[in-house]
Amino acid sequence: MLRVASVPFVSRDGDGAHNAAQVAACLADAARDGVALAVFPELCLSGYADITKLHRVSLEALAEPLDGASIRTVAAAVERTGVACGVGLIERAPDGRFFNSYVVCLPDGARHCHRKLHAADHRRMVSGDRYTVFDTGSGVRIGILTGGDSYLVENVRMTALLGASVLIAPHRTGRASPTGEHPVQPLPMMHRSRSPADADTMESMHGWLCARAADNGMFIVFSDGHEASNDQATDATALIVDPSGRVLAASETPGAYAAANLDLALIERSRGRQWLAARRPDLYALLAQPEADRSRVYEAQHASARGSVALGFAVVSRHRLMR
Repeated sequence: MLRVASVPFVSRDGDGAHNAAQVAACLADAARDGVALAVFPELCLSGYADITKLHRVSLEALAEPLDGASIRTVAAAVERTGVACGVGLIERAPDGRFFNSYVVCLPDGARHCHRKLHAADHRRMVSGDRYTVFDTGSGVRIGILTGGDSYLVENVRMTALLGASVLIAPHRTGRASPTGEHPVQPLPMMHRSRSPADADTMESMHGWLCARAADNGMFIVFSDGHEASNDQATDATALIVDPSGRVLAASETPGAYAAANLDLALIERSRGRQWLAARRPDLYALLAQPEADRSRVYEAQHASARGSVALGFAVVSRHRLMR
């Protein structure tokens, strides 16, 4: 049994020290509640719901290395409380590149970093190039997908195939539309449709998460952060889903986390794990071939006319009038 918490955290824009201190305070509360893992939103240490138009100078000021002050503050709180913790930040890599990164700190001092695979947050941010799955000291295998990473069906499936039984899915939603709805994140520019935007909102994403959990027989811990200014959040969401797609806990109150006990025995009994076992990987080799070669597999085969019988069909009403 693993007790987890999803925290709809209120960040202060551009104030990593304040945000890290608030995370540490939340971990102290979570420890008293018996929580073993606390999940905070994407970019919760950096703040800013929308960084798309930030000037390079502002982006550089927000960015921190993975061993920077904010992560050190969180890691110290994790070791002090014994509660593992996931937090997001703008990472400045040693080579100068910027990543939307998510770091999970474990009580034994280990840290695991996921770089967002589909980074469309800022033109200077680079997309990650690998899935992130790791084992914890308690024997639980955890995967991470940040923001729009979890929109793509195959990303969640690959994480499950790599053995993850719990998926951490931090998220960050931008400014609300005039109707008050919060849209999902955009894809990288090269993959966006030129047609008018559809009505996908966070409400529909919650349905997708439940479907992803059921398809793959895994728990999903989702934590979303919205725009924050002067510590006043416009909205926030926490969601924990079981391997059958049922919502175990939810919260829409900033600072009031959702917590649930994860019964890991449910994973092997789930339909999703049965479906994973029934896969036919031998059929998937086709996907590694060039598109031109793939298309030939589906070309219609020309059937011989020898021995064929001409058939004709007619649809006749059973109530037709006989003359």
